[in-house]
Amino acid sequence: MRRVFLTSILLAAFGAARADEPMSVSLRDAVQSAVGTRLDALIAGAKTAQARAKEMQTAANLLPQLTATLAEMRTFRVSLAAEGLSFPGFPTLLGPYDTFDARVRLTQKLFDWGAIKRAQSDEAAARAALYEEKAAREQVATAAALSYLEAVRSGRAVAAATADKDVADRLLELARDRKTQGAATGVDVVRAQARAADASAALLRAQVERREAFLLLKRVAGWPLERELRLTDDFTAASSTVPGVAQSLEDAESGRPEIAAAEERARSEDLAARAARGDRAPSVLFAADYAQSGTLPTNSVNVGDMGGFLTLPLFTGGQLSGRIAEADARTSEARAALSDAQQQVELDVRTALERLSESAAEEDASEQSLALAQRELEMSRDRYAQGAGDSVELVEAQAELARARNAQVSALARYHSSRVNYAAAVGRALEFKL
Repeated sequence: MRRVFLTSILLAAFGAARADEPMSVSLRDAVQSAVGTRLDALIAGAKTAQARAKEMQTAANLLPQLTATLAEMRTFRVSLAAEGLSFPGFPTLLGPYDTFDARVRLTQKLFDWGAIKRAQSDEAAARAALYEEKAAREQVATAAALSYLEAVRSGRAVAAATADKDVADRLLELARDRKTQGAATGVDVVRAQARAADASAALLRAQVERREAFLLLKRVAGWPLERELRLTDDFTAASSTVPGVAQSLEDAESGRPEIAAAEERARSEDLAARAARGDRAPSVLFAADYAQSGTLPTNSVNVGDMGGFLTLPLFTGGQLSGRIAEADARTSEARAALSDAQQQVELDVRTALERLSESAAEEDASEQSLALAQRELEMSRDRYAQGAGDSVELVEAQAELARARNAQVSALARYHSSRVNYAAAVGRALEFKL
């Protein structure tokens, strides 16, 4: 018993230690978790299920309908006189008597143009809902990817701020040493101290932004907010290759679920308008039933009938005309929405390509600026150490290096954010990789 108790304590402690360890997550993990937990994606999935259920209900109107009824009643008294029936020598009051009826009835629509088109309309609506669900998943994936990139950027910003602080601390020591040697003044030390204090404040701000970015990432991905994360993916170098406009538009035309959903919505509304017009056409119904009928189950006999029915609406008081007008208006609205979706997709693609090309050039320029700023600081530090330069030049070189580092991190983040937006523009946000 004591051994079991100690084992339980060790297992609990090990589990707690495991829970305290940072959770290693990739961008793919963030996207998959967000798609599976975000409310937008869940609601879209529920709407797809509703559309499919409605499609099944509408299609069932075209299938055979088989019903069974069982009835047994006792009638205590019936007045024939109350019904206007009176026969000489025949009693006007009947009863009590029993009735029994066990019946199976079959009905089948042989032709109903309106019902056929309504079933096709709901089928197209179900496909539209499926594409809309995919569009919602793409949007969630885009948000998750951008949140992950912001977390990576914030981590790099902390690393850059830490590097700036290290440089400021080393230059502060250099200024103090130079003052001790009598080669610098107290002003030089104060300037270095001010720069070190600025670097410390910048590091604190970067750390706060990093915590906020990680909290947002955990919220978007549906992870516990108290759990620490370790990001396994990092920024890659920018590529100078930018996809062509024509190929990108072709990919978006086939890949964006918004266009497919708008097309299916337009098709659904057009079929609904045809269904409304089809309600003016005659419909043919076949019906048959078979029953055991009598006063009691023991003396019941076989009865039944079958036949066809032709229904033709002659006057509906304007109801059919109103439904047709409403369906036509909804069709026009759906076609306008399709045209707008196509234009919006083209705008998204062209805008994403412009930003991708610009951000790639900006990232390349920021790399060169960072290299030059590092070289400038090295030269200023060497000049100051040799007594050929002053502290003002050194502080300016420090500030320029800090700006270059921040600009390089921001440019790299914008480049990868542009890649995410381009993937979303062509309908491939779920497939995005760093």
